[in-house]
Amino acid sequence: MAKIWANRLIDGDRWTWDDVPASRKNAVKTELKNRVADGEITADKYKEITGEDYEA
Repeated sequence: MAKIWANRLIDGDRWTWDDVPASRKNAVKTELKNRVADGEITADKYKEITGEDYEA
């Protein structure tokens, strides 16, 4: 489920970080951090999505 939310947030469709259920936020953050580490998204994109600075 975290991958689905991450995809939606990266795509920038109608979903925002506030739409992610609280019970899923940690898993989605982990997924997004993995994608930064893999070079799929930038640290700036991570911050744009979550509102937090990326920390490895």
